[in-house]
Amino acid sequence: MDRSERLGVWIPLGALGAVALGVILIPLRTVASASNLAFVFLAFTIVVAELGGRIPALVTAVMAAISLNFFLTEPYLSLTIEKPDDVIAFVALAACGLIAAAFGTRRERLSKTAERAAQELDVLRRLVGQVQTGADLDKILADLRAAFGFRAMALRDESGHVFASVGEVPGDPSPIELSLDSFLPTSETPLRFGTRGLRLPDGGGRIPLLTDQGRLSLEVWEGEARGLDLDQWRTLSIAVSILGLRFTAARRR
Repeated sequence: MDRSERLGVWIPLGALGAVALGVILIPLRTVASASNLAFVFLAFTIVVAELGGRIPALVTAVMAAISLNFFLTEPYLSLTIEKPDDVIAFVALAACGLIAAAFGTRRERLSKTAERAAQELDVLRRLVGQVQTGADLDKILADLRAAFGFRAMALRDESGHVFASVGEVPGDPSPIELSLDSFLPTSETPLRFGTRGLRLPDGGGRIPLLTDQGRLSLEVWEGEARGLDLDQWRTLSIAVSILGLRFTAARRR
């Protein structure tokens, strides 16, 4: 389930669930104080924060406070509060609900980071396996292109001979040479940034590969305007180094 689908499920579930809890707890409002009943709403908000993330948790926290006020504090079925203890319960529930939502945000962020790290490790693991087995270069470039969202990739030697290519490679390519360490242009070229990070030059980028078969270049053209973040560039740097081993391994065989 992607983020939009999760929000579509958990936002209404959290809001309606908070209201339903208020109705379910009505028989208990005469035997238990609002401060005690607030723990039920808080537990529900924590569950939504854990499973649904930040936005559903925020919605749930707000609706839980309103539901507690409307159904379980005097005067009933009104948004006004008469007792000081009920005011304290209302404020405490709202505050704790927002804290739970904040922790849900942190958990969601860490979860996404871990998921992306696992995906990047999988890319490198698959690439190592392809290099070890001498997989076809077109297949290797196709996998790298899909992993990083590039529009096209090509592998050339110094004479311009194309070893492999994937995607719509320009007929008259003029990519800017990039440093393998930083992926910054080696010439004075304006940097471009997207919403995620550094973008490739407009005409594409040429990344040098030093191999036993001489100097090769991996040419890449971006597919999205968002750019790549630091972790993605670092993963690409490792992938390029592993790709260079493909030629060393081929020569030794």
